[in-house]
Amino acid sequence: TFGSKNEEDTSEEEEETLNKIADLPGWGAQSSQNLAESVRSVAAEGVPLSRYIYSLGISLVGTQASQLVASTYGNVDSFLKALDEASLHDDDDEPNTAEEDNEESILIPPPFAILTGEDGSEKVKGIGPTAISALLSFSKEDVLMKAAKELANVLTVHDDSSRKISDITSNRSDESNEKPLQFEGMTVVFTGALPGMSRTMAQTAVKELGAKATPNTVSKATTLVVEGDKGGKKARQARKLDIRVIDSTEFMKLIG
Repeated sequence: TFGSKNEEDTSEEEEETLNKIADLPGWGAQSSQNLAESVRSVAAEGVPLSRYIYSLGISLVGTQASQLVASTYGNVDSFLKALDEASLHDDDDEPNTAEEDNEESILIPPPFAILTGEDGSEKVKGIGPTAISALLSFSKEDVLMKAAKELANVLTVHDDSSRKISDITSNRSDESNEKPLQFEGMTVVFTGALPGMSRTMAQTAVKELGAKATPNTVSKATTLVVEGDKGGKKARQARKLDIRVIDSTEFMKLIG
């Protein structure tokens, strides 16, 4: 398991887990190694819940979002329980109810209802639909959930409940007012696979950060091309037109 002190007993199992993570869509060997290094770097010391959540490498859940999620759930057990409950959610289900064999209707809570406000509380400002979608996608990957739980078992994860959500959202709002949106007015084209993120999620993310359009083809109107794994044709076309091309690493930094 990740972070274990007994390397001889766990190295084979760890390698197997890393290989499974690397095989997931949009991950690859480098991303899985980055996750492993993050785990090892904090295994010996306790970390706040926000740092733990951020270290999981969930796409679109950066430092600010991690702090918001941590402050909402308060402790690692509540956060992992929310992930477990979300993993049972079927995208095709009706929002609230399901029928059992005895025809009694039971309540199916929507995923991360405490974040979205669907539990009757106030919606957490700063956690948008793309972050919720990323959390949901993470919860559906058994190997990532296993790694998250193993990490929680070998770490002391400190509660973050003392930090007020209003303080975090206020800081984020102040930062947003000080600088323009990263993709303001841009026409952004994606090519290739991005680590831990679907094409739709990436397109939604840049639109939330000011992008004007996210077409599937490169043209003279294109402002930026994001080149993921096995991108190729669109990136070559963009370079011929002197259009800026960035790789997935730079893109993840921009939206982080």
